[in-house]
Order: sequence, then C-alpha cells, then structure tokens
Amino acid sequence: MSTSIRTLMENDTSHRLGKWAVIDVETSGADPSYDQVIDLGFLEFEGTKLVRKFSSLVQFPGELSSFIQKLTGITDKMLSKAPTWREVEKDLQELYGRKLIAHNADFEQGFLKRSFDKIDDGSTREEYCDTLLFLGLLFPEYSSLKLEHFIQDWKIAETETHRGFEDSLDLLKVVLIATKLTRLDKALYQFLKLQILEKKILADEFWLMQFLHLSDDELHEISRQIDFDLDAHTQIAKEKIWARRFPEIAKPKPVTKNFPLEFSGANIKGIFNDEEKIKALFPLYKKRQAQIDLALKAGQSLKNNIHSLIQAPTGTGKTFGYLIPSVLFSMEEKKPVLVATGTKTLQHQAFDKDVPQVREFLGLSEDEVKIKLLVGSNNHLCESLFRQEESENTLLGYSQDFNDAFTSLYFETVFFHNARSRSHEKLLRDDLPYVLKRKIEPLMKREREIAVDFRSCSGNNCPFKNNCSYITGLREAREANIIIGNHSLMFSWPKGMPRPMHIVVDEAHKIEEEATKAFSLEIDQKSFEIFVGNLQHLQGVGSLFYLLAQNETEPGESSDVIKNLREETLKAHQMLMDHLAPLGEKVSLYFKRMPKYTELFWNELPMINRETHKESIAQGILNSLESVHFILQTYLAHFLPYSGRFDVKNLKSENEIIAFTRFESFFSQLSDYVLTFDSLLKDTPNYCRSMKYIESDGYLFSSSPIDVGRIVSDNLLKTSASVIFTSATLANGTGDTGARGIEWATGYSYLEPERRFKAGTYLPFTFDYKKNTKVFLCDDGPSLYQANFVEHHLKHIKPLIQKLGGRTLLLFSAKSRFEVAREILLKEFEGQIPLFIQGMGTSVVEDFKRSGSGILLGMESFGEGIDIPGDALQFIFIDKVPDLRMDLVINERRDFYEANLGNEFTDYYLAHRTRSLHQKLGRLLRTEQDFGGVIIVDNRVKTWKGKTMEKLVKLMEPYSLERATMAEATKEIEEFILGKGSETQL
Repeated sequence: MSTSIRTLMENDTSHRLGKWAVIDVETSGADPSYDQVIDLGFLEFEGTKLVRKFSSLVQFPGELSSFIQKLTGITDKMLSKAPTWREVEKDLQELYGRKLIAHNADFEQGFLKRSFDKIDDGSTREEYCDTLLFLGLLFPEYSSLKLEHFIQDWKIAETETHRGFEDSLDLLKVVLIATKLTRLDKALYQFLKLQILEKKILADEFWLMQFLHLSDDELHEISRQIDFDLDAHTQIAKEKIWARRFPEIAKPKPVTKNFPLEFSGANIKGIFNDEEKIKALFPLYKKRQAQIDLALKAGQSLKNNIHSLIQAPTGTGKTFGYLIPSVLFSMEEKKPVLVATGTKTLQHQAFDKDVPQVREFLGLSEDEVKIKLLVGSNNHLCESLFRQEESENTLLGYSQDFNDAFTSLYFETVFFHNARSRSHEKLLRDDLPYVLKRKIEPLMKREREIAVDFRSCSGNNCPFKNNCSYITGLREAREANIIIGNHSLMFSWPKGMPRPMHIVVDEAHKIEEEATKAFSLEIDQKSFEIFVGNLQHLQGVGSLFYLLAQNETEPGESSDVIKNLREETLKAHQMLMDHLAPLGEKVSLYFKRMPKYTELFWNELPMINRETHKESIAQGILNSLESVHFILQTYLAHFLPYSGRFDVKNLKSENEIIAFTRFESFFSQLSDYVLTFDSLLKDTPNYCRSMKYIESDGYLFSSSPIDVGRIVSDNLLKTSASVIFTSATLANGTGDTGARGIEWATGYSYLEPERRFKAGTYLPFTFDYKKNTKVFLCDDGPSLYQANFVEHHLKHIKPLIQKLGGRTLLLFSAKSRFEVAREILLKEFEGQIPLFIQGMGTSVVEDFKRSGSGILLGMESFGEGIDIPGDALQFIFIDKVPDLRMDLVINERRDFYEANLGNEFTDYYLAHRTRSLHQKLGRLLRTEQDFGGVIIVDNRVKTWKGKTMEKLVKLMEPYSLERATMAEATKEIEEFILGKGSETQL
C-alpha cells in the first residue's frame, strides 16, 4: 500500500539546494525494456527541509525470480496486494523538475524516464545526480564504489537492504557523512572548492557538489529529520579513513626481538622448532616439518646461488616458509630479495597480511628490515603526462563537456591524494574504480594515456618525483631488504634499477600465462585508434615542438622543422584514418564468415599469410596492415633524429622536463607499434601470430612466444643468482607425474646441472588426503550444454546438502549454469539453509564461514583463493573437469612440447587441467581436522580410454579420485561425512 506523507512546511526554494529527492527503485530484473519496478522509495526535500517520505511496493503481473526475492526480500505474495504502477506513478511524477539523487543513477533513469516523459510540458525536466561520481571524487582511495561498502565501513547498517525507501535513506546518510568528512579534511575541501571554481561546467552541472557548501548546522538539520546521529557515524568513518590519509598519526608498535637473526640452517631450524615461543605470538601455530624443509631449501638456494623448484602443499605455511630465510639472508648478506607473487591481488595480500606478521614474528621494526611493495611502471599514473595533456588541451582550445571536466578533476584529486600518501598507499591504475571507467569514457581513455612508461620517465629530474608512486616506489625499493612484487613486474623490470639477483616466485604454476603476457606483442583496435586520433591534435608531437622552440641557438631556427613535422603528422593521421575504417570492416567481415563465429566471445584465426590466404578479403586485410606499417615506419623516421637529442639533466625548466616526458612517451608508443607490426607481418621463429575479433572491442593482432620456457630461462634464470619457484600445485602429490611441464614452463629444464638442484622438491603433505577426503568423478549425467544439465545434477545432490545441513560449495564454469543453479537452490533451500551467492553482497565468504552451515554458490574462479577452514565446508560440487584454453598459441605450444620435450598430453594438457582442479579442491582441507567430499561431473570423460583415466587419477594424487555414478557418489559421501562427524564428536 502506498504511504505518501506530506509535511507541510514553508517552501525554501531560495536555498542553494532547491528542490531535490533521494530515490531508489527495486526491479524485477535489469532490463528496463522488459522488467518492471516492484518497489519505489524516496525522500523529498526543499532546501534542507524534508517535505515528503514515500515508500510503496508495486504490483507485478509475472513471477519474481528466486534471486530477486532473495536479494530484496520481496515476495510474489507481497506484490499481489500492492498498488499498480499507474497508482504509484502519480506520486513519482510529483518529482518532475527535481534533482534526483541516486547511486548509479543510470539504472533509476532507465526505469523512470518513461513516467516523466508522459508529463513533459517543456519546462525543466528532472535531473539525475549520481552519487557514484560524488563519492568517487571525495574518496579516491575506495577502489569499489558499491553503496554497501560505505554502509558497512561507516557502520550505517550491516548490509544494503535492497529496498527502495531504506536504500534511499542509507544513501542520504552516506552523502551526509561524506560531506561532513570532506569538510573536516580542510586541505581536500579547499582544493575541491578551487578546482570547481576553475571548471565552470562542473560548477553548473555537478549539482551534488552543492552539499560541500552546506554549513554544519544545515547538515545536522537534515540529519535530525531522518533521526540520524551524523557526528557519531562521521567519527567512525574518520577513524577508518584518517589512518590511511594521515599515517603520521599512527603510533608505531614496540617490537621485541624473538629469535637470533643469524642466516644459517641451524638457526632456521631452531626458529621453526621453537613451537612454544611461536605459540605465544600466534596461538594457532603448529610445527610442521614441511615448513621447516621449505625454509631450509629456500635458504640453501639463496646461500649457494642455485635455482630450485619447490611444491609446498596446502597447510605447509608456504609464505612464512620462504619469507623468514629471505629476510635473514638479506639482512646478513646485504642483498635484496624479490618476492614475485602470481597477481597484484596476492601481492597486496602478502604485503598487508604476511609482512606485518613476519615483522612481529622476528621482532623487527620497519627501520631494521625494509620490506617494500613495488608495482610495474605501466600500473602507475604519470602526473607529468597529465599536466602536459592539460596544457596542450588549453593551448589547442579543446572544448570540455561534463565528462571531460569530471575526468580532469578526478585525476587532479587522485594526484592530490598521492601527494600526501605513503608510497604503498598511493593510488595506481588498478585502484581506480572500474565502474567510473565504464561510466565515463574519457576517464578510461585518459587513464591509458597517462600511464607511466618507464622508457620515457625522467626519474629524479621530474618535477613531480616526490609525489610519484612510481619514482618513490623505486627509491624505497633500492634500499629494501625484501621487495614484494608480482610476475608481471619481474618480467618488465624498471630501468635505472637492477633487478635483485635473488628471487622467490610464488604461485609458480601461473608462470606460463604471465610470461606469455609479458613477452607478447599486441595491437588492439581501440587503443590504436585512440593513438591515431590523437595525432590530429598533435598530442605528444606538440611537446617536441615546445622543446625545439625552447632550445634554439638562433631565434626562429626551429620554425621550418616544426612546420615540417606538423605537416607530416597531419598527413600520417589522414593516411592512417583512410586505412583504419576499412581495416575494421574487413576484419569484421572476415571473422563473421567463420563457421563457428560467436558474438559472445573472442574469435581467433591464424595471422593471414599472403601465399596461403588468397581470398580477396584476406588479401585486403594484409594490404591494409602493410600500408599502415609502412606509414608508421615512414612517420617514425621523421622523429629518430630527436629521440636522443635532449638530455633530461640539461633541460632548463619544469615545463621542458614535462614536455620531454610527453614526447618520449609518444615516441615509445610509436616505436612499439612499428615493432609489433614488424613481428606480425614476418614469420618470426618461436612466435605464434594470430588475429582475434569480438564485436564489442574489434580486432586484436598478437604475436606470442611458443617456447615460453626458453624465454623464462633467458630473461630470468640466466640473469639471476637464485630463483626459487614455489606453489601448492606444481604437479601431482609426489612430483612423479606432471612435473615436466612445469619444469619446462619455468625454464628449469633448460638449466645446466650445476645451476639447479637435481630435481624439484615435493614436500610431504600436511594433511591425510586419503583418510579425510572422498573425491568422485561422475559421467552418467547429461552433457554440459544440455538444458537440463544443472537441474539433473542438483536433483541428485539436494538430498545430500539437506542431510549435511549445508556446508556446501558449488562451482559453475558458465554464468548461464550459475544462474540456473541459483534459482533452483533458492527455491529449494531459502528459509531452510542460508544461501550465500557470489555477487550478492561484499562479504559472502565471511558470512558463509560465520554461518557454519550454509550453501555457497560461485563461478569457477571463485573457488581459487578462498580460505574456509573448519566444518563450515564439507562438500564441494564442480560442474566439469576444467578445460585448457584452446588459443592458437596453446595449440602450437602443445605441438612444440610433443616434438621437443615429451608427452604433451600428460605433462602439459592433462597436467594443466588437474592443476586447476587441485586449486579448487584445495578449499576443502585447510586444517588437520578438516574432512569432506567432492563430486566432479563431466560426461565427456565417458570417451576417455583406460590409460587416460589412469593418468588423470595419477595426476590427482594425493587425492584418491574414483569413478562412480551420481547416486553412488552422493551415498558414499553422505556416509563418509556423517561417519567422520560422529567420530569427531566422540
């Protein structure tokens, strides 16, 4: 029933806020052309006066999905008695002409626009004001702008309720806290006010910034009307945010030396054997021989300058096992150690979680052992490039719209934040919220353009060096004992600083993929077209003009050179543009003729060869590529005389240094494109050349290494004293099957015997897998792509889940199957067993663990990296044996492996797939007390012959993989888990 409450108050239209409302809708789905509003809520204001609260469900003729019912708590029964949309719409239309505040306002606009269109009388329409932009600007340190993050962080509520009025109310509270907190940060507040004044279009169109002009009394007036303690919640937010913005206010913790710091095998043994002392620091610690063996092997590698390969199973305590000897080695030998994690996420996890524990463990302060985070150059933002672009845009009279102006202000705020942050707290490209980049196209484009390029970085000569995340990171890394990096950084090490000679490569099973990325050459349509488009505005080239003009020996001597380069640039731009549009069309047509062309995923074909691809479209593509290559080569030749002309140390002003950085970046990009076209158009040995296409992004041309092991050997092992490769999943449990593929991918098999241990080290298991797990492979169900696939399998496992009282993780490899499973599980278990679904909330894994008896549903990759110890998880369902991606380079790699190294099917193809399975199964046993069962379904294995299954079973060790029907598997797992549970209780 509609509950419209009008508070009769004197109109305050003269107030700077005017008439506005905070609004939220819940809908039956995400498509405005098909789905409908089912819940509408708003709070309407005039100035600072609350004049109306509105909340109403809306009748829905169809049946709500179980997902929407779970998300919102709204049921079909609740909607059956609700007002119709026609009734509710009248209340909504009273907001015509208001400023409408919403979070991700495009969503609300998509569903509400038609209602306002009906009463459009030519007067000022409603205007949507998106708090995504407002919060993104005020809190650049938040990499996620989900409303729920702010609600939870600032203790407004435990979670986002996904109800119209309640979410409107919570959003208003977030806006009020954000406003007051920004006013308390006086430096940021003054900075934003000045920036808004400079950018008139933002002052006119960014209405939400009016909140920053409200006085404390006005903010409290709004808060009182919604019964909100603004000061208390602002203090909560302040305590969380100030610690990061103003680290100097934090007091360093006192440290106590816990162990001798001598780097020796005896001391390392002694440290890890002192269980009593360690338990005083970490009560849950338990001595593990595998961890001691890992630490000793890592220490031997470091001391003796030899390479090693170490499999450390789950439960070993891998990170501590290699960090402790690395720290002791570095302190004693005065040599840095690089720890390269598999991803940036794991890198930050190591730095934020493991490093503080290592300091506490050894009792070392930040001054005594310097452990620093370092990220590759391309992930940093260059303020010098940004300033030069801003200057060029001003000089060229570039007209800004709102998105351009917001982009400019956003990056101003990011650089302001970085100027007062510690090096590891400075914002990088990965920290920028994806939702903003998706929403504001110029922001995504600008982010790419101002990425640091180490080849063009002016280093300590840069006027922004003291605030630069890249330069300060390098400066600190030069003095560090331990550098926490990642695989990508390891392969693209910055210039001006030698890479440490001693390296630990964690998550080494990812090395093939990361090395492929690092050493591939690519041209993607969007980036290339941006580069070509910028030539028209002389971006980058204009910086060279400035340098030439500023360094004349005679006035005007550079005029002819500048004129010629300008003409050549505009000519190159026009010629390239003449080829780009036809090239995109030809590639699109070429791919759409493929028998298995799909609009959903990347399509791939071998690079065109003039001798074998005789059809006209293929020849046309090749002609266009050769022409573009020739134009770029010719254009590059005009700049070769100026590439090394300027020495940054001799430049006379900050503006010249900024211009130098901009030109060098432009020149590097141009050189890269020429180099990549060279590689694509020539049959380069050991490289796979391919073309990819997808409708949304266009073409991607790539040239990728085939013998990646040789690449890693030449570029990592031969240039390092010791590299320790470690992972929980290198091969099977004992390393007697599946190891050769990893030895090749890491370059280990290319080493001389004296540079490595004779064989990899495969540490003993911490857990008893045979005793504590039951793992079944079932092939008696329908095909993965049959419509009844999910329904069939869930029918078999639902009784098992019921008897276990939840304690289940289900992983699906396709979104479509995930969504079907979500509906079935919600209909079956909602209200009986708590369900936790990936994407539904920000802390589903933690909530699942706390519940102790829930169902956790996620996509395939969700099962790698989550940690669920204890009996909260006892059963895992996996919807298929993971596939190996079938890119052309992978196929050529398989052929290479078979021809040169050994049995590619076992050591490469199957080993890849089982490593992925091991990653998922690794969620099951996290402590010695854990136990449980796994069902993997895949009817494709019906056709696998006996020897293939033998190899699969062998590769899955230490798990005992058994073949069974679904009925047999569920029965055995039920008996096993319930039986083990009874033993535990006894």
